[in-house]
Order: sequence, then C-alpha cells, then structure tokens
Amino acid sequence: MPSTSKDMFDLKLRKKLLSQQLSMVDDKFDRMARILDKKLTQKGLPTKQTSTLSKTKPKVRGGVPSPPRKSLMKPQPIESGSQFDMVRKRNVIRHQKALLERKPRKRIEPKKTNPFSINKNVPASLLPRRYTRGELPCTVEHRSSGLALSWMCPLHNLDYEHYLPIFMDGIRCTENPHQFIAKQGVYELIEDARGDSKRILDVLDICVLPMRYALSTKNPDVVLRIINILKQLCTVHPSCGPRLIPHYRQILGILNLFYQKPGKSLGDAMDYKQFKSDDLVVPIAEVLNMMEGCGGPNAFVNIKFMVPTYTSAFHNPGAA
Repeated sequence: MPSTSKDMFDLKLRKKLLSQQLSMVDDKFDRMARILDKKLTQKGLPTKQTSTLSKTKPKVRGGVPSPPRKSLMKPQPIESGSQFDMVRKRNVIRHQKALLERKPRKRIEPKKTNPFSINKNVPASLLPRRYTRGELPCTVEHRSSGLALSWMCPLHNLDYEHYLPIFMDGIRCTENPHQFIAKQGVYELIEDARGDSKRILDVLDICVLPMRYALSTKNPDVVLRIINILKQLCTVHPSCGPRLIPHYRQILGILNLFYQKPGKSLGDAMDYKQFKSDDLVVPIAEVLNMMEGCGGPNAFVNIKFMVPTYTSAFHNPGAA
C-alpha cells in the first residue's frame, strides 16, 4: 500500500475514533441534563430546558440562521481482525516491549553505621605541633617510678587561659608522648588551682569545646579521660558545678550514648571491665551523681533532660 493511502487510512481511523469519543461525551451530557431536570422537578423548582448538541436550535447570526449541527455517530465496537484492531495491537505490543526493556531501578539501602564506632572526622589536635616547636612549658622526665612532667616554672605563674585549653585539646591524642603530656598536664594544672576559683572559672568556658571534640571521637579511652577530668572539676571548687550546667548539652550527649549502651552476652565467661576500669557505665553514673551534688537545685533537671535513664542519688521523687 502506498504511503499516501496509509496516511489517509490512519486519518480516517482517527476521525472515526474521535467521533465515537464525542458521541460518548454527548450522551453523558444528555444523561446529566435529564438527572438535573428530574431533581429540579422533585424540589418544585423551574427546570432549565437543556438540550444536547444534536438538538440545539439554529443560531441567528446577522439575520441568517446557521445550519443545524449534524448528530454524532454512536460508538460502535471494534471488529476483530480489522485494520484498526491491528494498529491497536501493534501499539500495545510496542508498549509492552518498552516496559520489558526498561532497566529496574536499583534500591538504595541505607548504610548501617555503628553509633559506637570511633569517629575519625574530628579535627586533629594542635598539641603535638606545639610540643614539637617547644611552645609548652614542660618536658617529659623519665623517673624510676615512671614518666612525669617537669615544669619550667611554678604552675601558679602560668597563664591558665592560654595553656589549659592547649592541654585540654590534646586529650583526644592517642599516641605517646602527646597522650601522656595532655592527660598529666590537665590533671596537674587543675589540681594546683584547687580552692582558687579565679584560675579555673575564667577558663572553664573555653575548655568546653576541646572536651566536646574529645567526646565526639567516641573512643572509650578518651571518653574515660574526660570523665575523670569532670570528676576533678566538680571537686576542685564549689562554684565549678553550677558553672558547668549551661554546658550539659555539649557534654552529656555522648555520655548518654555510652550510658545506655547494651552489654554483651558473655555466657559463662567472666567480665573484667570493672576491674580494668574499662566499663564506662559505672564511671558515667559516678560523674553524673557528682555533677548533681555539686551543681545545685537545677542540676538534676538538666541532667535528666540529657540522660533520661539517669536515676538520682539525692532526688527523692516521692518527697513531693
């Protein structure tokens, strides 16, 4: 068959299909009009004389009536084996082939991450660089009893606002001698300021950020060092406890994660974590009790907000 005759046949099929669709719309319009007239008569309201497109009166334009519109064809079933039926089947087959050839979408599964795994995205500490440059006022001394720090001047002459954040920033170091220098330096600086509120309170707010970085590593050894530092801060001066309350949101979030960590089932084996001081649940409970006892009346509410499973050793809920 020539291409022109093919095009003419397709046009005829489209015209026939379009006429069937228009007739279906016309019948639906007539049916809705009859239902509306019936409802209006039941309510006693005047009915609107609606008519279909085939029964419309000829409109008068410029004194010349327009010719009446021809009635549309009623829908007829498609004969099987006809040319129109072959075209429709061909389109259906093409559509099904396209669906089969389409590649299925890969399901992206969320990565399972361990919340207790060590975080390596924490910025590196600057203490090793400062120690290499010789900016620290101390050196490591090897004694018969072990390692110790030898200070170049009395500790009360040091600028705590400059040196204590540097040593606190090195708490998250995991290699020696930087690990030992940071841990021993913070311990000796805080211990030398015992009873002196001015040296500790002026620098306490600056030390919160290095403590937060150290806790964010989620390294159990580093977290245990921060717990010991918090215990020391709670006992160094009575005013340190209330001063720490505004910083509970930065400190207690990671402690709550380890406080609720489920324990391992060891079967009939013996657990030596408490003996080796590797169990974080007991030190966290101890430091929370110390923070509540030194923090004043508002400490329990703030601790309970960050650690919901915390049980107070001082607060009696039945007393109220």
